[in-house]
Amino acid sequence: MKKNIYSFLLCLMMVFVLAACGNTSEGASSNEADGSNDQSSSSDVETSSESSDAIEIEFMHMHGGDIVERLVEQYHEAQDEVRVKTTFVEGSYEGIVEQVQMRATTGSLPDVITNGHVYTRFAIDTLPVISLQSFMDEENYDTSDFFPSMLTLGQSDDGEQYGMPFAVSTPVVYFNEDHFEEVGLDPNNPPQTWDELREAAEKLTFDDRYGIYFDYQITGNWLYQAMVETAGGQMMEEDLSGVAFDTDAGRKALQYWVDLVNEDKSMPNIDRTQASQSFLSGNTSMFVTTTASLTSFRTQSDFEVGTAVFPTVDGLPRVVPAGGNNLFMLSVEPEKQAATWDFMKFAASAEGTTFIAQEIGYMVTRQSPLDEASLMGDFLEEVPAAKVTYDQVDEMVPWYNFPGSAGSRVYQIVQDNIQAALLQQKTVDEAITDAAKQANELLN
Repeated sequence: MKKNIYSFLLCLMMVFVLAACGNTSEGASSNEADGSNDQSSSSDVETSSESSDAIEIEFMHMHGGDIVERLVEQYHEAQDEVRVKTTFVEGSYEGIVEQVQMRATTGSLPDVITNGHVYTRFAIDTLPVISLQSFMDEENYDTSDFFPSMLTLGQSDDGEQYGMPFAVSTPVVYFNEDHFEEVGLDPNNPPQTWDELREAAEKLTFDDRYGIYFDYQITGNWLYQAMVETAGGQMMEEDLSGVAFDTDAGRKALQYWVDLVNEDKSMPNIDRTQASQSFLSGNTSMFVTTTASLTSFRTQSDFEVGTAVFPTVDGLPRVVPAGGNNLFMLSVEPEKQAATWDFMKFAASAEGTTFIAQEIGYMVTRQSPLDEASLMGDFLEEVPAAKVTYDQVDEMVPWYNFPGSAGSRVYQIVQDNIQAALLQQKTVDEAITDAAKQANELLN
């Protein structure tokens, strides 16, 4: 779909907005439900070409470490017609969007990017992304193996496919199994509801140890959405006339966190990096965040890490927004589009999605690897903590994208008011009322 000049100007205006919002994202000791980290600075990784005739494409991503480079190496080993140059960008999903906007003005766009699910609508509406529907239709690309809920994460409102499923996460409860046993909690029967979780957090809180931390600073109000929708609410009115969290459900979600911090004193009001370190060092017993943190928690802790599904409340259904990102194409030249499409298919293959899932902690986006011993089968037996997220895959919903160019500012408004309530600078009612009023003024 062609984007007009107005869209590009609108994107430029958003650079300054997003730059102010790029300091919170999903993941623990990493920057995500995104699995990125700050161990590397923005850089290009040149990939040597074995063939002078090979087509070179650029893959811009926000995943720290060498995971993406190792995936690209596997792709190069599988074929010799396409060479992929990787570019790492700091700032998580906001950093990617900002870089695309800036480079669009110079005509030097990357060919493929990781685009956060929180920016799906924004990317389709305002960035020069290329629809994948014609590529899929032309070769009758089989999508039946993808989890249906994951495939929809990259679709426009009318069902056109723009994003290729790549990295998907859900919020889960991580817990220190040793701490559970110390206070008489059963690691094999972890808390399942808000009340049970709160009671467990109180038991686990003593001396200098905290019982729990909700990763509420994660980008795009991700965990707040999970809390609100699990409580029966929603983030936006169906007709887009205004935000919808100014309700009992929205207040109940925030009140729960305020009570943990200020009444029970079982949750520290610290930033997410400090909270991650606190969990890993044994100073916090439970951590509610993205499945993308699984590998870092397992490899950096000296205790057994257990996992539990996201808790429910009042007998209502569990609702978990999908974190993570899709692959979006920006190639303009037909030759590069074909090369990019080939790489995207490899990255989203059963082998590609398995690699990302095992190395970072994301979910596989396809169903078949779960039953294949050489892919996820044996891995899930060896790492039972990785199974939990699949227990709630049928309760997955899209990460809500506020409409229009003001969406990222709305996320920040909500975040600022949540923080004000936790600091007792505002009551819960004042925080939610103010957030809704300010958000509606921007959106309308």
